[in-house]
Amino acid sequence: MHSLTVPLSALALTAAVAAAAMIGWHLSAPAIVDLPETVVIQPGPYAYRPAGNYRYYGKLVDAPLERHEAETPLEIMKFQVSRAEYAACVADGACKASEVSQVGGPTSAEMPQTEVNWYDATAYAVWFSRQTGLDWRLPDDREWQRAAAERFVEAPIVEEAKDDPAQRWLQAYARNVASREGFESELQPRGAFGENSHGLSDLAGNVWEWTNTCVANTDLTAGGSKPQAHQEYCGAHIAEGKHRAIVIDLVRNPKVGGCAAGLPADYVGFRLVLAR
Repeated sequence: MHSLTVPLSALALTAAVAAAAMIGWHLSAPAIVDLPETVVIQPGPYAYRPAGNYRYYGKLVDAPLERHEAETPLEIMKFQVSRAEYAACVADGACKASEVSQVGGPTSAEMPQTEVNWYDATAYAVWFSRQTGLDWRLPDDREWQRAAAERFVEAPIVEEAKDDPAQRWLQAYARNVASREGFESELQPRGAFGENSHGLSDLAGNVWEWTNTCVANTDLTAGGSKPQAHQEYCGAHIAEGKHRAIVIDLVRNPKVGGCAAGLPADYVGFRLVLAR
């Protein structure tokens, strides 16, 4: 005689379903089952240059470049969230309507959703998690860099001079301007800026992307590599793109003000990470 072994988890699920049926509860399926395309980045080495202002003996310096070994996969949306996808959240009453209209041409629905602030992007992540039964969130700056691979480029610049501290700021500004020379400034349909080595589309295009990383000030120790003091300000977050931008959380259009430092982003949108 053969015995049939049923896993405890399966027995527990069966009992839960039976109990729910007895008291009139209903187990509902996710409202959204057609999930966006994602890319899974496998564990392995990656470089990371932290965001924020770093000081060494009071002078602004570049954040130290770190080398890490990721132990877990990173699953992230292949494309930025589109106008059509965001409109579904607006229609459900969970997201604030954007000034960017979905009406305007055959490719309009496939345009990346812009004119959204950090709170809008976070609200969409909460709504989308509820609708799909999965855990979606904004990436942090470290995850964005890992996903961007060669699309993240932020070359070191001069150390702040004691007699002319403005030179560092001017060089950073000139570098960011140069990174955008000859670049398309008009909003384009998703996929227009191609894929990176991981197969992710439009990273470092003309739509910057919100992250969950707050602005921070860090003082380095005598070696110039380890933080001695670290203070975060979460009224503004890092938006990543052709270069880093620090954008105030409430701002939906950085071109008309609200970029906390440096050259403003052209547009700001977002894509989400799927936490498994």
